[in-house]
Amino acid sequence: MLSMKRLSQPALIAAVVAALSATLSLGRAGPGTGSVQGIVTIDKDGSSKNDRSQTVVYLEGVPGSSPDLDKLRRSIRQRDQTFSPDLTVIVKGATIDFPNEDKVFHNVFSLSEAAKFDLGLYKQGESKSITFRRTGVVDLYCNIHPEMVAKIVVVDTPFFAVTGADGRFRLDGVPAGTYPVVAWQARGAPYRGEVTVTPGGNAALDIKLVEGQVSKTHLRKDGTPYGRYK
Repeated sequence: MLSMKRLSQPALIAAVVAALSATLSLGRAGPGTGSVQGIVTIDKDGSSKNDRSQTVVYLEGVPGSSPDLDKLRRSIRQRDQTFSPDLTVIVKGATIDFPNEDKVFHNVFSLSEAAKFDLGLYKQGESKSITFRRTGVVDLYCNIHPEMVAKIVVVDTPFFAVTGADGRFRLDGVPAGTYPVVAWQARGAPYRGEVTVTPGGNAALDIKLVEGQVSKTHLRKDGTPYGRYK
């Protein structure tokens, strides 16, 4: 039961403000979210590829997207003289561990603008890590084994997906709004477009990419060919 006791003017004002705030908060729900889904097709030499996997689709400029970076920590293992996985997508500021599970030494390095590092030689059972603080594509190599190649894509949003062989992708829980959308591929130019997400809606995208020719050769960290390294 409400008290009829007379309130002082400051108390009365405070009570009114509190009541209005409560009323407004009830009628002011947070921004709604929706989904983005679609399919990527890749043209190679005039024909559509059957395998459309490993295309990275992500949104830019989504507000309030500050994920817990500790939960987004990833690992790229050195196993059977390969990097596993050979494609990793992380959010800027996240860390990747590089454990060596082979019986031989490895020397992981990158000369990419997004991240330049040299982890040096280390043996089986040891692991080193790097925190990625710039967006972009990181080309990952081993200074001893030229066949060891991987890609790291560093994005500034948790709203990303990697396509499977059928080229399909889906992003859920996206705040309503209009955002730039990017589809990155390792062997050609990226797609850039725009998508509008509505509360409870499901925005559909049909993304078309063209695969080009990419050189498979690379040099050691000192700029020399692998066959001439000493």
